[in-house]
Amino acid sequence: MSKSVKITCSNIFQAKEKKEMKEKYTQKWVELINLIEKNK
Repeated sequence: MSKSVKITCSNIFQAKEKKEMKEKYTQKWVELINLIEKNK
């Protein structure tokens, strides 16, 4: 009865290094802004 589920949400704040976390955070903002601009 179990169904396979694709997880689309991930925690970007689990980075080990601060620099890596900062880069991932910035990348997610860029993706969000691009999505918003695309939908206008």
